[in-house]
Amino acid sequence: MGVFSAPETADRLGVGRNMAKSIGWWLHATGLATRTSRNSPLELTLLGNVLAEYDPYMVQLGTWWLVHASALTCGAETSLPWFFSPRRPERCDRTVLAETLARDLSPNRGKAPAIKTVQREVAAVMQTYAVPVPRSRSEPEDNLGSPFHRLDLWQHLCRADRFERSEPTPTPPEALGLVLSALGMSRPSADLRDGVLQDIAITSAPMTRAGAMLGRSREALLDLAAASERELGAKVLRVRTLAGERYVSLPSATAATWARRFYDRVGAAREAV
Repeated sequence: MGVFSAPETADRLGVGRNMAKSIGWWLHATGLATRTSRNSPLELTLLGNVLAEYDPYMVQLGTWWLVHASALTCGAETSLPWFFSPRRPERCDRTVLAETLARDLSPNRGKAPAIKTVQREVAAVMQTYAVPVPRSRSEPEDNLGSPFHRLDLWQHLCRADRFERSEPTPTPPEALGLVLSALGMSRPSADLRDGVLQDIAITSAPMTRAGAMLGRSREALLDLAAASERELGAKVLRVRTLAGERYVSLPSATAATWARRFYDRVGAAREAV
């Protein structure tokens, strides 16, 4: 991971060398940073700069929804989108996940990935996202849980060692806008006012993918879109009916644009209190 593999980077961050490499990987995997070559330093993306400006300690729940949405749509070559595909079952165990992932990763010709490597990948991702049930009784200051647990997208039923989808925590409308913009056909704009208006049918493939990414059924995603219209206003996002089909209409905008819209909205709400 380039500079994050250097011992001085770990010392500067006050963590071990493996942890420093992990931090670098996650910055790239979530679209918060990028590099021009394999060994060049990571540089914050536009989204990363917005988060550093508005929530540098990443304490807001909405921040983690934006990071999650970016991780699944930023184009980084990771397995994360695979775990939030509409093809994943509502309930599964790690053996099924590992076998299915191995099969999907196996090329038509050539060497298939080692099963132990795939098993480690499944373990790492599910440990990142799946909330253990029952929850650990560790001291709060130990801070052993992943921040992605706050999204409640997966649960790990520890006694049965099975995983199942959970009821996600409140999702900011900007996360929905980010995902739909990324999945749309139009080039995202840096300004919501200049973005190409998209009409996305609730029964379409992009909407199905968005629902899986945000942990919602088609009906729940439609409810989220309706709530988003109330929060953002119909000029930004609205639900409408065309020829008997429900559509979500919104401008195509970049992840950084949606993130800035979120922090501006939250900041304005706080000032109004």
